[in-house]
Amino acid sequence: MIRWTPPRDEWLKLNTDGTSHGNPGLATAGGVLRDSTGQRRGGFALNIGICSAPLAELQRVYYGLYIAWGKSITRLEVEVDSELVVGFLNKGISDSHPLSFLVRLCHGFLSRHWIVRVSLVYREANRLADGLANYAFTLTLGFYFLENAPFDVETIVREDDRGTAFPRQTRI
Repeated sequence: MIRWTPPRDEWLKLNTDGTSHGNPGLATAGGVLRDSTGQRRGGFALNIGICSAPLAELQRVYYGLYIAWGKSITRLEVEVDSELVVGFLNKGISDSHPLSFLVRLCHGFLSRHWIVRVSLVYREANRLADGLANYAFTLTLGFYFLENAPFDVETIVREDDRGTAFPRQTRI
């Protein structure tokens, strides 16, 4: 059983998700910052347009780091449900890779004066970010900072607040 878990005291957690309808295809991203009590400290929805799935995945992390840095957060846990993106952020990427520019932008944030831990998380623990990414499909192209969760994801917010767990879904 998998659920969202809050970060340690004095830390904030950033959950992000990106999705695309095709590869390449229409793509969106979403993310949410929460503290150790589960209180939301902001979020975002991004309607990217047409791009590849890995590009959407990296853009979500970049915008999440941008928001967190702008809020003067000093300790941040970043949870991502893409093993590829976690690898790019923790191990690096070749300069010749087509996504290296965006990985470098993310590393620019990661190397600043704060503590950031990037880790892989199961999709079931990342449901609110996924909901925000899906909500972004209803928006016009662009970035939307969200002080409060939109109505479309309120059910997920309540389930996360209650600590509702879900069985790990695997492909057979």
